Amino acid sequence: MEMLAQSTQCIVEDGVVRLETPFMLPDGHLVRVYFRLGLEQEVIVSDGGYTSRMVTVFSRFEEEARARYEKLRQIARDLGVEYPDGELRFVAPSLEQAVRRVPVLAHAVVAGLGMLTW
Repeated sequence: MEMLAQSTQCIVEDGVVRLETPFMLPDGHLVRVYFRLGLEQEVIVSDGGYTSRMVTVFSRFEEEARARYEKLRQIARDLGVEYPDGELRFVAPSLEQAVRRVPVLAHAVVAGLGMLTW
């Protein structure tokens, strides 16, 4: 957790905190995650729909995109994150618990984008 704290950059945009994590994508960019408060003051952490957008951009055919979205849903289930409305996310009761789960979400993003090479 200390490594995460030392290697991140936080930016506030429209009431959402964007966190530049130290986790790297295959293209060398860093994984970004977004923190926002839910209706019950729970912390919602997501990829902001980035992974789904990249699946759409890099899928040549509709059938290929559907297969990749299904694989993305499987990655989410395997890692214990949600995949509603085109974004990878999880909900945590506190900021501390949310921060502890950021590596899991980053792993889901990296795994989801890694499949774009097949």
